[in-house]
Amino acid sequence: MKPAERARLTTALRDHVAKIAADLRAKMRTPGDTRARAQQLHADEKVAADFDVWTDLLSRRAAVLWVLKSVYVRVLEDRGLLAPGRLLDQEAQQLFERLAPHLGETAFLRWVYRDLASSHGGLPELFSPQPAEVALPSDELSRALIAFWRHRDADTGATWSFAEERFEGELMGDLYQELDPVVKDRFALCQTPDFVRTFILDRTLTPAIETFGADEVRLLDPACGSGHFLIDGLKRLVAATAAKHEDWERAKVVAHALDRVVGIDLNDYACALARTRLIMTAAELAGVTKLADAACFHPHVYWADGLEQVELDELKPALQFSLFEKGEEKPRATLTRSDVRTALKKVFEKKFHAVVANPPYITEKDAARKDYHREKRNKKQRYVSAYREYSLASPFTERCFQLAEKDAFLGIITSNNFMKREFGKPLIEKVLAGLDLTLVVDTSQAYIPFHGTPTVLLFGRNRRPETKQIRAVMGKRGESGTPADPAKGRVWSGIADGWDHVGFENEYVSVADLPRETLSKHPWSLGGGGAAELKDVLERRATDRLGKLASEIGFVCMTRADEIYFTPRDALHRARISDDYIATTVEGDRVRDWAIVDPNTTLFPYSGELEPVSESRAPAVHRFLWPYRTMLWLRREPNGNHREIGLTWWEWSRFQRDRFRTPLSIAFAFVATHNHFVLDRGGKVFNRSAPVIKLPAGATEDDHLALLGLLNSSTACFWMKQVFHPKTHASQRHHPDPARGVYEFTATGLQSFPVPELGDCRSSMIALSRLADAAAGRRAKLLDVAFVAKAVSASPTAVELAGNLERRWLEADKLRERMVAIQEELDWVSYVAFGLAEKDCLLPRSRYETITCPRGSRPFERASGRASTVRAGGRALSLEEGEAPPVGVLPEWAEETWKRREATIASSESLQLIETPVFKRAWRDTEQNVAEPEYRRRKDDDDLRARLSEHVERWASAREAPFGLGQLVASLQDQPMVLRVAEVLSGRPDFNLDVLVGQLVMAEAVPGHRFHTYTEAGLTKRKAWEDTWALQRREDAGEKVGDIPVPPEYSQGSRGKSTDFLRTEYWQLRGKLDVPKERFVAFTEVPGRSAAETLYGWAGWTAQQRLKAILAIDEELEDAAVPLGDRIGLLDSAWRLLPDVAREDATAATRLKAELQALVGPEGPSAALIEDWKRRFPPPSARVAGAPKPVKAGNRGSKKAAEDDDDASEGDDE
Repeated sequence: MKPAERARLTTALRDHVAKIAADLRAKMRTPGDTRARAQQLHADEKVAADFDVWTDLLSRRAAVLWVLKSVYVRVLEDRGLLAPGRLLDQEAQQLFERLAPHLGETAFLRWVYRDLASSHGGLPELFSPQPAEVALPSDELSRALIAFWRHRDADTGATWSFAEERFEGELMGDLYQELDPVVKDRFALCQTPDFVRTFILDRTLTPAIETFGADEVRLLDPACGSGHFLIDGLKRLVAATAAKHEDWERAKVVAHALDRVVGIDLNDYACALARTRLIMTAAELAGVTKLADAACFHPHVYWADGLEQVELDELKPALQFSLFEKGEEKPRATLTRSDVRTALKKVFEKKFHAVVANPPYITEKDAARKDYHREKRNKKQRYVSAYREYSLASPFTERCFQLAEKDAFLGIITSNNFMKREFGKPLIEKVLAGLDLTLVVDTSQAYIPFHGTPTVLLFGRNRRPETKQIRAVMGKRGESGTPADPAKGRVWSGIADGWDHVGFENEYVSVADLPRETLSKHPWSLGGGGAAELKDVLERRATDRLGKLASEIGFVCMTRADEIYFTPRDALHRARISDDYIATTVEGDRVRDWAIVDPNTTLFPYSGELEPVSESRAPAVHRFLWPYRTMLWLRREPNGNHREIGLTWWEWSRFQRDRFRTPLSIAFAFVATHNHFVLDRGGKVFNRSAPVIKLPAGATEDDHLALLGLLNSSTACFWMKQVFHPKTHASQRHHPDPARGVYEFTATGLQSFPVPELGDCRSSMIALSRLADAAAGRRAKLLDVAFVAKAVSASPTAVELAGNLERRWLEADKLRERMVAIQEELDWVSYVAFGLAEKDCLLPRSRYETITCPRGSRPFERASGRASTVRAGGRALSLEEGEAPPVGVLPEWAEETWKRREATIASSESLQLIETPVFKRAWRDTEQNVAEPEYRRRKDDDDLRARLSEHVERWASAREAPFGLGQLVASLQDQPMVLRVAEVLSGRPDFNLDVLVGQLVMAEAVPGHRFHTYTEAGLTKRKAWEDTWALQRREDAGEKVGDIPVPPEYSQGSRGKSTDFLRTEYWQLRGKLDVPKERFVAFTEVPGRSAAETLYGWAGWTAQQRLKAILAIDEELEDAAVPLGDRIGLLDSAWRLLPDVAREDATAATRLKAELQALVGPEGPSAALIEDWKRRFPPPSARVAGAPKPVKAGNRGSKKAAEDDDDASEGDDE
């Protein structure tokens, strides 16, 4: 099947999977036998997630299994192994309908699958019901699936054909990886390309056969996915066995080889695919043409967690004896988790001679499994590599060696994040250092399909090290584009051609034998082309290390719940929280180019003595945090959760008070493309994404500035990128050049930063750093939203306001060109300090105050050119399109020094490595993939809208009753400030104020009723939160309620997760923990009003104020003879506010409840009435005419959600 056809088929089947999953999900959540079966499976799989939320994943798994079985049937039909036909031939269904006329299409498909699951002539390994199949889809959905397979193309009359499809081919891999996005993300589904498999098997299974013999070798893949490695390995074992036993029948050869190939995977439908492919590949290898003969093949593929050490765990007697006998009789596809553990215990009695793997690279999110990985067995942790926020690849690497025979061969393609991230230290120093690692291949620069994460290949033998060196293939640069044939990509070709030749080097890789001692210590640096050597030079020339000079390096606070605490000041004010409990907080993405840009604020739950503030002293703080109390109690620290280690539920998980008290700090960005350090003079809280460097008491500002200049230099950037880990390739989506990737700069790693003796360079460093700090501070103030607020007030006309906005960018550009020149001089001062350049390359100190340098005029740029990093329409924009033009020129008096620097770079291999865009700042307005002129327009618009929104909110906050947009516009239309802002925003004097105000309010409003806020998936999560709150209220009343479940986080469709909010605007305002940040509440549940007629209220109203406003609206509706059934949604909103009112004022809550009971009954609105109202009053879909799609100019937006989703974020440095 051609790639385009494969993609079309996969897309079509994905649609069937989604619809079937939705149907199954509803059945699993409905009380009854199906829900009970699902709950039992939830218990069997030892899942920590909430049951109702977990059914989303289970339903998707079951849907994929149902659809895949139909694929198997079609393949068997087209390959001639199934006669008569079942799906394509309608006679089979007609016969079934005559026999069972009252059963539908689902029963027919179930009959087909069960018939083919028979142990007498069927393929039970393919078609037997699996544990996840606890529910069946509706007849309508099964009818659609059958119709899909029977549909004939209108032009050709053809149906989907599998006559030529190979089971080891790409179609099955595509189905495995792409049928469901949520399953793909949860299980980190990722195929291993054939050329990578070949490279790994050539160095593992092939030498294992030569060493141990074809009859003895056993092959294991503990994370087998859809079985690519198993199939390739089977073919090699069959060939080797056949060569040794020429007198054996082909079927015996295949069965003998198949019995020595073992795969394990946590994804049940991946196991189903792997079994299918192995059986059919075995049949093809054996020359089998009958289905009954294929049924004799029983592949060893087990649905299990490859990290579960069943060989060490004691099983219950019932499982050890009777259950094991029973388990052996059943097809492996039907084995429960208990059956599998028993079977694997026997499988693991013998170890494996070749172990290969492409394990998942994600971090483990399930708390129960994390605890298992770290559990002590005989005083030893199961996986010593399960350290900090570890990637699953680390314990899987350890597991591969645990299951290997002595002297066995191992080959793994894995994420390279362990090489530099702190969690990889135990894997390198306690696991790999004691084993015979033989080859390390840096594949992070190679193009490997399906792999968005930088990878490395590890090869070794399960024995003590036998040589003092390890062969290493080190990367130099990546592909310039996507190769047409990945197997022939330039980087991969360099690896394949040169790995066996010490001294091999080309443009992309270099090969060397590295001292084993070097690779026995964390971190690893595999930079080729002289990069590793230059790093060593810098370290040898240092007279000190940063860790010795600094008293502390690390975060100031770690909340473990940033989504809650890090909330804008205005939102905290709406929650009645005073400025005494609000602090400026700095996150890493706010630290850029010497400045702190647009910092956020945080809820500061501490008293003036820096102790957790009590509820009596700050009731608003506790009231704001109360909805998240259960989650906050269970925030986990190394020694336990908050309750276990004696912390209060409302304080941060960690607060380094001494670091907060000491004013001077050097803060840096934990995640960035380049090194960004900034001097802070106190009063701010820096979280884990912006750690701080504290110098000893008595250190002066000059001491800080000297270090600051060195840390911000290109030399420092070079060293840091050799030491620290590049994040996933996905993080480079805004950069056409793959070398401009994002790195993680950890506090622990930075302690090793080499500091040279500055000597005469020190005074230059201090002077230049002071100039850069001052210029960056002035530029940050120009670009702050507060500047626009002042400009609005100071500009009497729209023309003057527009002019002031233009002038701020002109002044900002002048300051940046000063900073470019200052930074350039700092870079060269650092080269002199490290002995990489002579002093004659420096400018005289007298020129520091006047030097300026436009972008594109730095020495290395004059030699190689400057390119835009912005892409649009599938191409990189030109500089003229992507960047604002220069406002100055390089002074003539600097020309001689610039030419001397160009000559020095040309003659120095070290400076040729450093003086590139990889280690030199980009100096752009934004890291987003947006052209600067467009970014500036958006930034101005956003700042103006923010000013106008604040003005509107002040108006709304003074009202006690809801308002319509018409009322609001009428009050604003004669205000000069509003009119000049509106004219600048619209770009015309005849603007439509109704549209503009409507846009502003709608963008800052969230409906008050849950049915108008959340999708069905979101409502399920909302129900889980409400159940938790109910238990918390009972706990507050003195009841013992036991353990309260932690409710699930919300999502909005990224990375295959559910879409929980009806509009993206709501998600942007609320985030994954549904923290209210909106200015207004939209009363969309009021009947008889269009979207443009919606009533709004101030989001800062108390629950009591909001409830009274709703009752006032209801009274008007009742007076207008609107029936109760139409008003029930409004009254439901009021009823749901009662618990919050009770927490504020119990007496008022009692009175208001009685008032509502008189309207809706003693138990509140009935479910029947609410469902009827939901059906008749869907969420309003219309927008205000002319409303644009929301766009954020800043980096914040959905950045936090993306950052928190990162699967391997470290962030635990002290």
